Amino acid sequence: MYVICYGKSPKALEVGQKLIKDIGGRSVTGTELITGSFVVAEGETSSAIVMILPLEAAIKSMEETVTDKTRDLPVIAVSPEGRYAAVIRRGGKTYEKGTDAVYNAVVKALGPFCFSGFEGMTAVTADLTSLIARYNMSVNDDKILEAVNARINAGEKVDVYTDLPVVFADPVIDPMTYSLHNYPYDLRDDFIRQYKASKAKDTAPAVFITCTYLGDDNDCKDLILVPKLLSLGIEIKVKTDPGYCCPAIRKSLINHLLNPKAVARVAATYSARDSEIIKGIADELDSEVISYEADKLAKANAPMSMTFNPEKKNDTATALAFLASSAGGIVIRRSTSAKGLVLSVAIDRNDIILPE
Repeated sequence: MYVICYGKSPKALEVGQKLIKDIGGRSVTGTELITGSFVVAEGETSSAIVMILPLEAAIKSMEETVTDKTRDLPVIAVSPEGRYAAVIRRGGKTYEKGTDAVYNAVVKALGPFCFSGFEGMTAVTADLTSLIARYNMSVNDDKILEAVNARINAGEKVDVYTDLPVVFADPVIDPMTYSLHNYPYDLRDDFIRQYKASKAKDTAPAVFITCTYLGDDNDCKDLILVPKLLSLGIEIKVKTDPGYCCPAIRKSLINHLLNPKAVARVAATYSARDSEIIKGIADELDSEVISYEADKLAKANAPMSMTFNPEKKNDTATALAFLASSAGGIVIRRSTSAKGLVLSVAIDRNDIILPE
């Protein structure tokens, strides 16, 4: 048994050397694969090409390097950091029986943190249910989710659009299943136009992962997933009407193109956290309340300068949002009303869906 390892990055080469040491085999270059200049020992049936590349690149590279000498060899994709291994082509003719043996040896060599278990299309293309639960996403329509999951589990590819820094974590959530279309925050208008275009077309449902308010909570075609990632910092004057605050905050968020469902926490000073207003806002947004002492707010390294009122140095609402988002990016700088309500919003510093 041996492996024929191909990788380019230093980390990939390191993983390849570990596999070669544990299993036996050699490293090859892209040129060797294309020309088939390496020689497979006669009678050797337990061998495989190991593409130590991101999965999409491994599939593309496999297609580009097929020759008569490599056509029947199994191909195993291994991520450059050794976090997953997958059989992306089973061996033909004499090599078919050796595929599982080599794959099992690769998984064992990579160690206990290697994701494996690819046993048919359903296992490779896990649906969105666990992802939604893990990241506390709201779902616009359960029937659409069911339809999208059915497509995924049938092995069909699904378009995913997002204006958040989304990177799917596991190899089961990868370009074999999802076509991921990223829109930077400064192209949010383009993202909204894409949503409207998709909604207007009579095509299969697409998935939109976003904190942006798309203007239609009753979309019966596309799947809209809203993760709770926003922190809402609030200052309220003593005489503010509690009945005014919840509708005013919802309206302000939507005016700034933010989905109220994306608010994960409501931040207030300790003196205000138990007020009827703060509790009401948190209940309305299905959010938790987080509080900070005055001295911590004063020391927060947030954008505090008040451009419309330079003599006032302390912007409590922005400091609250900044701290509650783990020092994240400010999305709403400061929004005020004549009725004593001041709010700022920040998005969590951490990226959204990343490997742990």
